[in-house]
Amino acid sequence: MALLVALGGGVYFATSGWDGWARIWQIVGRGDNLPIAGLIPILAFFTWVALRQAFRHDALIRDGRSNEILDDMTE
Repeated sequence: MALLVALGGGVYFATSGWDGWARIWQIVGRGDNLPIAGLIPILAFFTWVALRQAFRHDALIRDGRSNEILDDMTE
């Protein structure tokens, strides 16, 4: 059932000429929404930093060098 709904939604957006980007920009461009829109790149950056460190620490654990994680965090 969910697959049918997703397929129907995709066909609707593909055939209706969706003009959502103009609407999104209109909403984001309002003065009270600009600080929230500015937080999105900051959130993306810190998520990237956290995932990069997590993968690096997982690689150290996988290599059997888990005692080096603390040294890596304090550099």
